[in-house]
Amino acid sequence: MEEAAAAIPEAAAVSLSLPVSAVLLERMRLPSTSREELSGMVILQLEKTLPYSGEELTSGFDIIRQQENESDLLAIAVSNEQLDDLCQPLRTRRKLPDQVSIFAIQLAARFPKEEVLALIYREVGSTILAVAQHGKLVAAHCFPTTGREEFLVELPRILLAAELEGTPVNFTRVAVERELASWIEALRAQLGDDVRIEPIPLEAPPTPGPVNLVPEGWTLERRQLAQKARVREWLALAGVIYLALLLVAAGYIIWLQHQVSAVNAQVAQATPAVDAIGARKARWLALAPAIDPTRYPVELLNQFSHSVPEDDLKVTELEQSSPSEFTLDGEAPNATLAAQYLDSLKSNPDLKTFHIDSGGEPLILPNEHAQFRIFGKL
Repeated sequence: MEEAAAAIPEAAAVSLSLPVSAVLLERMRLPSTSREELSGMVILQLEKTLPYSGEELTSGFDIIRQQENESDLLAIAVSNEQLDDLCQPLRTRRKLPDQVSIFAIQLAARFPKEEVLALIYREVGSTILAVAQHGKLVAAHCFPTTGREEFLVELPRILLAAELEGTPVNFTRVAVERELASWIEALRAQLGDDVRIEPIPLEAPPTPGPVNLVPEGWTLERRQLAQKARVREWLALAGVIYLALLLVAAGYIIWLQHQVSAVNAQVAQATPAVDAIGARKARWLALAPAIDPTRYPVELLNQFSHSVPEDDLKVTELEQSSPSEFTLDGEAPNATLAAQYLDSLKSNPDLKTFHIDSGGEPLILPNEHAQFRIFGKL
């Protein structure tokens, strides 16, 4: 599979034909109904037969014969895990098959006119005996040998078991793989001289069969890969557009540079006047604390007194190192009242120019009073 995956052209569609040994083939007779309902019945029957759930299997079926009340069909199932392992080289190269068939079914479809056909060929170290009616596979038996004598010894037993299961064995023709032409005389001795036995070539690629065993996960994966390919195409187009925009932007930047140069010249002429205005503003800002009555210690004490929630809370010390900064010490009957006082100062509109915060949790004194410190800074 690794060599085959490496040889597949990049844009080629991939079809996979599975050997009989890789799948379960089961003949079923079910009530005649729609194909959707038959599909559900087949899955239920397969779950009873196999140690897998419906999600772990990919299954399908081919209707061999359908009457008014009964459908005779061949159900096919394959393990998704086995398919994933088999096709890992294809997945690595993003070439997952869009068609997964059974080679025996495809081979039987080459002979639609044969009433009862036996196909004998080798497959993955085994010999396959497949039975078809009018181009549809009805049964397939896998012999774990490619030796003629071993196959011929087992053939009568397999034919008897197949006949007991309802598989027709009155062959009108036996098609043998060309490389097994030396088996024809021995087969004629067992099957009878009236059976036409002919060699057939197996080299030609078969057409897709009636059942596609592509897992749902693969379909989703191919969609994602296709979407990624479209995204790559869009990104390539976006790259071209982006390059064009870069060229336009480069021209615009050159024009802006000329504009900036003109503005810089105007700024250079206005800079002395702007600097003078800035220096004047800085002097006014420096003098503002000294001439603003709201920053006088007396006014601050007045605001601190108005903000006291209860008479029992006392302001013990006010330190104002500058008009823009103060430290307030006090004592409250309890920590809750100290916190209320801090909130009262913060909500005081006359103190809104200050950023007011506490120096941490109040200190609880032996008499259970709370000693606090509050900082204010512009």
